[in-house]
Amino acid sequence: MSAKSALKAAKIAIDAKKWDDAKEQANTALEKDSSNYFAKLFLGRANDGLGRSDEAAQAYNDATKLKPEDTQAWLGLRGLYEGLGSSKVEQNTQVGLKLAELYMDLDDAHRSQSAIDKLVDHARKHGTQTQYANALATQLPSSPVYSYLQGRLPVPSATYTRIAEIHETEEEQAIKRLIDERRLRLGATLDTTTSSVKNEVYAQSPLEEIYEEIINWTSDDEQRREYEEKLLERAYETLLVLPTGEKAAKRDKVMKLAHDMVIIRHPFSLAWHIELEWRSGLDVEAY
Repeated sequence: MSAKSALKAAKIAIDAKKWDDAKEQANTALEKDSSNYFAKLFLGRANDGLGRSDEAAQAYNDATKLKPEDTQAWLGLRGLYEGLGSSKVEQNTQVGLKLAELYMDLDDAHRSQSAIDKLVDHARKHGTQTQYANALATQLPSSPVYSYLQGRLPVPSATYTRIAEIHETEEEQAIKRLIDERRLRLGATLDTTTSSVKNEVYAQSPLEEIYEEIINWTSDDEQRREYEEKLLERAYETLLVLPTGEKAAKRDKVMKLAHDMVIIRHPFSLAWHIELEWRSGLDVEAY
């Protein structure tokens, strides 16, 4: 049997949902032509139908390498990952973004936007909060499709705000959990444990950068002031728990943020406290 005949038989079997037959015919085609794109594509579909997700993913991925600009194999991967629910959320996000880029290259804005919408919705329903935040990031100006889809995607300040809320909640929970786990260790005190945990969490936190992006992108003066306050509070709290010898750069940032608020007479007590008290010559290591 020729590769062409085997492919035709595989397609008929797929349409009839005879997955074992489809797999056999796809493999027959590959024996004749190991780099046949459609044979890999049909093999992925057959394995997906048989519930062999790892083999299906491998076949689809092989197909994407043969024709990376063709959407069919990527769509097969997306359908596979969507069907697997929570187990492949990150992979689904990556594939969805790739599809959005391919449709952008085809100048199909509707399908490009739909690809982004689908990956975000999937992460929201099936992913962790961190995975959801990562999916939301595909709507931001840093996304390769943002410029093309600008006007179709949520405004950046709204997306950044949602991402900030996710990180705030996740970090608050992480701090509480880690303090509860470590406070009973031999020689530990609540104050030292709290300081150590916050330093660990804040060191990995993207919140300061996210707050800065909200400030930069929002057109709402009230929201801008809110996140300027949040930014100062987070920078200040980070400064307080930094080890001795690592405070200077953060203290400079805190003082500048506070000074900028005072200059415009923003009535935020922390800013005024820092401006009035710290500039009287307090040691950098005192905070």
